Amino acid sequence: MRQLLFKINFFLFVIILLSISGCEKKYITIVDSTGYAPILNNAIFSESIINTDTINITGQSIRSPNDLITIRGIAKVTVLSSDNEKNVPIVGYSITNSQFSSSLTQGVLHDDGVFPDAKANDSVYSGYVEFQIQRVIVGSFSLNMWSESTTGYNSNTSILPLQIVRLNHPPVLSNLQSDSLVSIAGVDHVLQLRITASDSDGQSDILKVFFNTFKPNGSPSSVNPQLMYDDGNANQISGDLIAGDGIYGLKISLPTTTTIGTYRFEFYAVDRSNDTSNVLIKNIVVTN
Repeated sequence: MRQLLFKINFFLFVIILLSISGCEKKYITIVDSTGYAPILNNAIFSESIINTDTINITGQSIRSPNDLITIRGIAKVTVLSSDNEKNVPIVGYSITNSQFSSSLTQGVLHDDGVFPDAKANDSVYSGYVEFQIQRVIVGSFSLNMWSESTTGYNSNTSILPLQIVRLNHPPVLSNLQSDSLVSIAGVDHVLQLRITASDSDGQSDILKVFFNTFKPNGSPSSVNPQLMYDDGNANQISGDLIAGDGIYGLKISLPTTTTIGTYRFEFYAVDRSNDTSNVLIKNIVVTN
């Protein structure tokens, strides 16, 4: 009898338990947020190799290795979502280098049609990337770009190499024009000097063109150095014919009291990195 009652009670317990469990969920699940990781492609930076010896600092005529210079370029990248929905609120960038413990700069790109971005909402994000370094620093840098969707999914990272170098080229002098023999013979004489100066880094890289004069006894002139000009004779002392053509001129007066003998003229050009050109030497004989 007791065994029969136990079986009945157990059977009733199982029925009650099943009926209760039937009112609840049969499975426990973790619900993930939905979304897609954006994809970056067609990453572009306007600069790949930067020669810092072509960067001048406003108000300074000479480039110093310790100058703090600003490097600026335009970055662009296409950002796509796999569901083709507009779901990319942030597109970021940074400039890094192994010499520095942190990024040199960081910021965000925009797809708003405001320059340098060409067109709003075309999935191409653009912006200026600007950072500062000392001119003496050279090496390999990286522009890193990435994005994050509104649902927190991170894209791939686009890494573009950026090489910073110093490749200054000194100026070159050529085509020296001057009389070799001057007779003063009781009359003051004006000697016209002209010389061509060029620089593969650009004519604006030439800081100055000048010459030093040495007397017949070998002593330097007290007026050394004497600057030459490519000004179209705007100062009325150069005798230069055409401004900005790379030909520098200067007129010097030889009064009747000028010591007779051979004078040595040494011509130089200096660029903004303080590099000196080749030296051209001209001997001019002064007679009565």
